[in-house]
Amino acid sequence: MRSACVSVELRRANEALRKLREEGLLRKGLIPKRAGGRLLIPVEDPARAAELVGGDVCEDDFEVSERGRTYKDFLKGALPDEVLASLPRSYDVVGDIAIIRLGEEQLRFGKTIAEAIMRVAKNVRVVYASLGVEGEWRVPKLVHLGGERRTETVHREYGIRIFVDVARAYFNPGLGGEHRRVAGLVRDGEVVADLFAGVGPFALHIARVRKALVFAVDINPWAISCLLRSITMNKLVGRLVTVSGDARDFLSVVADGVLDRVIMNLPHHATEFVPDVLPKLRCGGWAHVYVVAASPEEAARAVSQKGLEPVGVRDVIDYAPRKWVFAVDSRKPC
Repeated sequence: MRSACVSVELRRANEALRKLREEGLLRKGLIPKRAGGRLLIPVEDPARAAELVGGDVCEDDFEVSERGRTYKDFLKGALPDEVLASLPRSYDVVGDIAIIRLGEEQLRFGKTIAEAIMRVAKNVRVVYASLGVEGEWRVPKLVHLGGERRTETVHREYGIRIFVDVARAYFNPGLGGEHRRVAGLVRDGEVVADLFAGVGPFALHIARVRKALVFAVDINPWAISCLLRSITMNKLVGRLVTVSGDARDFLSVVADGVLDRVIMNLPHHATEFVPDVLPKLRCGGWAHVYVVAASPEEAARAVSQKGLEPVGVRDVIDYAPRKWVFAVDSRKPC
């Protein structure tokens, strides 16, 4: 379920939960969740809650508890103990579609798992298992577990409707706060390129709040098709330009020094594109580079080695044990 929330560092999570509980600001029936090195806590009055605990206001999807129970609680006794213990603690919700990461050996319990998820998450109508992401287009390999047989949905993020086909285009619902944060950094009149736009959440957020020229570029034509539908739904026609093609091909026709800001959300390969981006950025222009690393220092080093100057680093989502996706806000040296 979608809810306003506050984001706090994990080391301060217990204290924050205590203060919010004492003030009656915790939103009942929703389960806090980790995002990188922070805990997202659903609350009733986000501005007041953020001031109370010194956190950041956010909005995200949370697992609904039935009297404090999670989907795994409903699976006790229905699955072998070793299988239950191996299941992930949480799952993604895109619109009304839940996607849970499972291994091949867990799939034979898929129907039971789907029923438990839909019992807890009342808004979920479809459940898929993800067996990983494959191909150049980062498309998830999905197996239907339960509910309706469809892959299209509309995801809502800070009042923006995002059309997603989960079987044909990559989308991470856990990045809602990051989409909004970057959009808030853009200034009117900027020329912005979102080089690996996917279904366009960064571009949609920017077009919604700023009068900027935004190019949303992605090699996956299905992702661009989803973005075009979102542009219409959000009445943003004429506010951004979609480009279906390779990021390097796009950069090759952009004049040097034209771009004020570039978004590079391709965590495993973004740094490989920095040499192509640098000539296109104006002096002092910004690049938001997303990197998989074990520490902020490692992420900053990966970007600085390519010629950008890191200004700030923040972990945005967990990736693997002791690895995170970091957002490295960087500038082009003058």
